[in-house]
This record gives sequence, C-alpha cells and structure tokens, in this order.
Amino acid sequence: MTTPTALLEEVIPLTLGGYAYSGRIVHQPEARTAPVVLVGGAFQHQSAWGRVERAFLEVASVITVDLPGWGGADPLPARYGFGFLAEALDQLLAKVAPCPVNVVGTSYGSAVAYQWVRDHPESSRRLALVGTMAHLTEHTRMRIEQTLDSLDHGDRAEFVQSVVEAMVCCAPRVPVARRPTVIRCLTRALRELSPEDIAKYRENSLRLLNEAELPAGPPVRVPVLVATGEHDPLTTPALSREAAARCADARFTTLKDSDHLVHLERPADIVDLLIRFFSGEALTGLDYCNAVERVPYRPARRLPAQRPSEDR
Repeated sequence: MTTPTALLEEVIPLTLGGYAYSGRIVHQPEARTAPVVLVGGAFQHQSAWGRVERAFLEVASVITVDLPGWGGADPLPARYGFGFLAEALDQLLAKVAPCPVNVVGTSYGSAVAYQWVRDHPESSRRLALVGTMAHLTEHTRMRIEQTLDSLDHGDRAEFVQSVVEAMVCCAPRVPVARRPTVIRCLTRALRELSPEDIAKYRENSLRLLNEAELPAGPPVRVPVLVATGEHDPLTTPALSREAAARCADARFTTLKDSDHLVHLERPADIVDLLIRFFSGEALTGLDYCNAVERVPYRPARRLPAQRPSEDR
C-alpha cells in the first residue's frame, strides 16, 4: 500500500471577488475511484482531516479547501451567501479536477457541496452529505444564536460549552464512541481559537442564519447518500432524512453510537461507508450503521420568511 507521506501534495492559491483562499490536492497515482472532494464544517481546515483523509487516500486522490471565510482564507462577510462559496469551490475544481469527482460535504460545508453538485452535475459522480439539514429549525437557530450571544458578552467558557452541547450528545446513558476524547479535543480547539477565527465563526454563523435552508431550485440529480450519527443533536436524523428527500436519487442512514462529530468518533466507519457508496458497492449488512434506506423525492416546502441576522 502506498503511504500518504509518499504522495504528491499541491496547494493552489486562489482569489474570488477580492477574497483570497486556497485549495489542496494530494495525488494518488494508483487511485481506484474518482477524486474525493472534502468540504468541511465550521472548524474543519483543509489540512486537518487526519484519519479521514488518510483512509480516502488509499483509493483516491483527495481535494480539500479553505473556502473564503474559514481556515487560512480571508474573512468573508455574511452578506456573501453559499452561492458565492459554491462559485469559489468551482474555481478550484476547474483547475485541479478535469474529470468528474465524488464530493463530501459535512455540516456547514454540506450546503456548499449540495449547491455545487446541483449546479454542475456533469462534473459530479456522486454526493455524500454528512450531518446536514434541509432547513434551519427554530431549535437549531436558538443554539447558534446562543453561541453568538456568548461571544458578544466575551464569555469564552460559555461559548465553548454552547458549541460542545450543540454538537455532542452528552446524555450519559447514550453510547457515543470516543466521547470523552472528542469532547476534550473539541474543547481545546475552541479555547485556542484566535480572534480572527472567532470573527470568521461569527460571519459564517450569520450566513447560516440568513440563508436558513438548502438552496432552492431543481433537485440534485446524481446519486446522493445522506448520513449522520444516530444521536446527532444538531442535524438530527429527521432533519438529515428531510435533506435526502430534496434529492432525486437519495439514500439515508445513521451511524451507530455517534452524533454530529461522527468523522471524529468513527472515522474508519464513515470512510468505509462513503468509499462503498462512491464505488457503487452494496450498502447492506454493515454492522456500524443502521439500514440504508432509499428516500423518495419530495419538493421543498415553502418556509416562513426568516428574520434577518446580519445586524447582530
């Protein structure tokens, strides 16, 4: 097996609308499937995918990105929506991926991945959304606003606690793999966020509050797999299944003993599931997840107008 340290890595600096960002590709010359694009959540940087990236590199080249507004990219005001971020992703993929790709969008990044694949079906093989939702519920809105209120009051300890409680199922009788380790790592990372990181989190959260649901328009047509942890308190299984119903050809499942941070709690299992899906293998008899179900397509329902959040 070729080890990741022997593979060629390229970092591509880019600019869109005056905002600098970058992408990264690690080439696997012995790839057995199309390149895998990883579009991360609020705290996932392009070089910090760890075991998830290493596992994907066993079968494919891997593309990661710090889109405007997170990681090492320039801060991005909330008035720039997910469409702008999908355009930035397209600019990267036009340079590094001349052939169709498989796309993984996790949490905050799932809206970007969804919109790019919907708008570029000819460049997409398959789409996986991990920890997503079709629309922002009032409960989730309140959770996000609570984290912003903590920042407004300069209470970093309360901010850390609010984020952890939003993402991790802390009920002691509910089994969650590696929960103490994940909470410890997440807590340390949140405490060490720089002022610039905090500013980016604020704008990204306002963007999410402003847009509130997956982009309107025709459904994604390529095959889609939506997955989340069975105990996810943020993008719950019900919300994730609803997102699957927004796609024309979708499957849905939950991973056992995990929550919103399934990529940290069960990295080998989520990658195994996604590689099987991207390779067109059967998704039956997998002991780490519940049954994979096909979800009938349902057009998006019209939601009430959301209150604006840019003037916080």
